Amino acid sequence: MENIIDKTYNEAVKGLDEEILEDCDAWYNYIVNLPINQQVTYTIKLLNWQVENGGFHQYFFNSYGQFAYLTIKNLKLIGDIQRVDLLDTAVHLVNEEYLIEDTFRHLIFNRELSKIVDFDEILFNKLNELDDKYYDLENEHGIDLLEVYLNKNSKD
Repeated sequence: MENIIDKTYNEAVKGLDEEILEDCDAWYNYIVNLPINQQVTYTIKLLNWQVENGGFHQYFFNSYGQFAYLTIKNLKLIGDIQRVDLLDTAVHLVNEEYLIEDTFRHLIFNRELSKIVDFDEILFNKLNELDDKYYDLENEHGIDLLEVYLNKNSKD
């Protein structure tokens, strides 16, 4: 049987297709306009998947970092303060110029942020340190918080 997280994630991605995924604004707007439970699940599950499989650098390099600010908001919503702090730190390292969110999103999506694309060593090492802290978190805790949130806010 599908758990509530997988069920909600699968609902969220139902309408995503190659055309949307190849257009920064279409993809972002699709996610922003999802029902909140689906948006929260999509952004948090993507973050966890990317960081667990390749770290924060991979999260930004693979364009998912365009959702970083939205993911911070959603992590706060479910009460996952430890991941809020780590992602917030990662975002500040990557966006140290304090670019406005839309500009930052487009640079990440289009792989035009040179320090990410060119594997800036100082940034890469700092993100690796954050990866280690992320891995040290009790991963199930974050998933439990998401599950509790979904159970509490589901309309079934």
